[in-house]
Amino acid sequence: MTSAVLAPGYGGTAEQPLLRKLAGRLEAEGIATSRITFSTKRPSRGYVTEKDELRTARDAVVAKAGGPVALIGRSFGGRMCAFLASEEPPDALVILGHPISPPARPRPADEAALFGITCPTLIVQGDRDELGPLAVLERIAGQNPRIDLVVLRGAAHEYGKHEAEAIDAAVRWLGSVLRA
Repeated sequence: MTSAVLAPGYGGTAEQPLLRKLAGRLEAEGIATSRITFSTKRPSRGYVTEKDELRTARDAVVAKAGGPVALIGRSFGGRMCAFLASEEPPDALVILGHPISPPARPRPADEAALFGITCPTLIVQGDRDELGPLAVLERIAGQNPRIDLVVLRGAAHEYGKHEAEAIDAAVRWLGSVLRA
């Protein structure tokens, strides 16, 4: 069986609606899921705690359901999944709304993590996402052939009415990559 760990956006929990809907769709496709809530209220130094929690969830879901395994994260959760994936590549990585470069706050470590990704990776990004400008992600995806970028026209960082489209893209892509 295939497995996936789903991580929420900043301040979110395992009960974040997008994660619940996505997990339901993945389970219906035969992919075992584990949704996590980070224990930290503020990011830990070097994201050590968040990466450890992802690692623990990954190992537990693989022990229970087997691999291959995907890491899936929404916003901040996607950042954390990318950092772990750059160190310990999963079979697939999905980032739903990467906050790669908030206004006046470039994140070179995030860019470096994506440049170094060696696993198949999908980033689903709104073309109106102010936290994750498309130009930055297009540049990175253009230089790393392991990254697929799906652009949601008219969507901001919070997908809003485009949420179902984001979930569909993730489920379809994961199905093609994990069962290839």
